[in-house]
Amino acid sequence: MKARKCLSSNQRKRTLHRNKVKLANRRHTQFSVDQYNNEESSVNANNELENS
Repeated sequence: MKARKCLSSNQRKRTLHRNKVKLANRRHTQFSVDQYNNEESSVNANNELENS
């Protein structure tokens, strides 16, 4: 009985950890995409100013 309880507890911990990691990765990915889009839009704005 004790081994089974421990096993389910470890599985739960592992699942929680994986979910936490997935969330963090998603956040980092979204941040990177936002940064890239901000840089791209500022480059486009600079190019438009130079071409005017």
